[in-house]
Amino acid sequence: MANFVAEPSAPTVSVDAQLLGQHYRVSCRPEEQALLGEAVALLQRRLAQASEQAARSVSKERLTLMVAMNLAADLLRAEEARAQQSATLDAIAARLQALVDMGKGEE
Repeated sequence: MANFVAEPSAPTVSVDAQLLGQHYRVSCRPEEQALLGEAVALLQRRLAQASEQAARSVSKERLTLMVAMNLAADLLRAEEARAQQSATLDAIAARLQALVDMGKGEE
């Protein structure tokens, strides 16, 4: 999992982000620059969508919190789906191994 808080001694690059009219500069390791850029773009899209759907009186902080909770829920759903897929693959692998073992016994 990416961690965009770079260690003090590690080389870093900066990524600029414009979110809800605010400018941010975030440092990360060079190998995570593309991922951070994609994360910023996703957050920009989600914030724009939420802003369009929200009442005008919703604060930027509340809007950001709502988007963060939705992204966290998306992450949890993806992790659950991955766990289910992994369990399915493990079951298939076990079945294939059982078939291989049965085949070896017939030789």
